[in-house]
Amino acid sequence: MIQFKSNMDVSTVEEIFAQIKNRQIAALMFHGQMADYFDFLSLHGYKRLHEYQYFAESAEFRHISRYYINHHGKLLPEGFEGEINPIPAAWLTANRMNVGKSTKQKAVEDGFNMYREWESGTKAAYERYAVKLQELGNEADALFVDCLVKDVDHELKRLDRIILDLISAGYDMVYIVESQKAIHDKYKKKLREVDLNA
Repeated sequence: MIQFKSNMDVSTVEEIFAQIKNRQIAALMFHGQMADYFDFLSLHGYKRLHEYQYFAESAEFRHISRYYINHHGKLLPEGFEGEINPIPAAWLTANRMNVGKSTKQKAVEDGFNMYREWESGTKAAYERYAVKLQELGNEADALFVDCLVKDVDHELKRLDRIILDLISAGYDMVYIVESQKAIHDKYKKKLREVDLNA
């Protein structure tokens, strides 16, 4: 269950960046738990994809904090509220050896739908914040947030390709299992490229 919503009714630069920070905290929680979600299903390619996103977004989280401190001279307040828990409660008492094919198929579909919904919401929030920053006359801040929008848009493009492939294959478990090695290797390599000093 994901109970988190970005506040769109913001009127200051500080409020906007605080909301971005809160969404980033939620994203880290989401990707960390989705890595566990797919690891439990023994789908290591999808697990590695979310591990990559976790570390890439962790670096981005630090970049946002550094940007705000260095360009506005202030710390961003803590204010995360919500619940990020995409893992079904029933799984907490289950054994991964007892998860059947149909449960896995449905979990893959549900997991990718949650992922797409999360990233679509993130893109919409960041786009709105970029527009508000422009309205406030903070062009440099708006350009910074525009870069975040582009990153999320790129992630959505990759995600849509995965989902369309899954739909085309009818969420077939043979297709899903056979695709895991290539996805795992791709994101293992990409993980080495994460620039923690950005």
